Amino acid sequence: MRPATVQDMGHVGEILAQGFGNKFGIAFGRRVDRAPRVLAQIEQLKLERKISALFIAEANERPVGVIELADRPEQPNDSWQQLRIMRQEIGLLYTLRAAIGLLLLYEENPGDEDTAYVCQIAVDAAFRGYGIGRKLLKRAEEWTLARGKQNLALHVAANNRACRLYERFGFQLKNKSEEWLTGRLFGIRTWLYMVKNVRAPTRLD
Repeated sequence: MRPATVQDMGHVGEILAQGFGNKFGIAFGRRVDRAPRVLAQIEQLKLERKISALFIAEANERPVGVIELADRPEQPNDSWQQLRIMRQEIGLLYTLRAAIGLLLLYEENPGDEDTAYVCQIAVDAAFRGYGIGRKLLKRAEEWTLARGKQNLALHVAANNRACRLYERFGFQLKNKSEEWLTGRLFGIRTWLYMVKNVRAPTRLD
């Protein structure tokens, strides 16, 4: 487990595109093959501008898992720069399509001064089931404590199998919302907002 570097961005883009393949497929449409490249550039932008923190898990000397964390909401200029990357790679019409889809799918960091936020977490399909997701969350917990925060939060689709992992790691449901549009477009209608107090003990089971 280590902080990501610019040299990791190709792997990061591939892992994220694979981890959210169905959703990116709908959002990017016919340009879905460019999703890894677009994501790699966006994550590099965030890394260089310190918009968020990015950590990777390695196996066999290559990245196999990634987690992105933030402790403040993105600024408008940060979002604009990401849209510029998308426009250059997939064109204006597909950028509008993808931007609408991704805005619906991913909640922004709520901006609570005492809360850090898991923006994204994904593990290479070939390495799932080996506890990598849990190790990534543990690193997120350590980062949250180091930032002087009390809580670690995330949004997740109610039908996502990762919900069980989050529950076992100590996340508790704080809010459930119904989004008709994401249900219509992506088949994901119910969203959970889960929070963990990082100063409380983590269950070991």
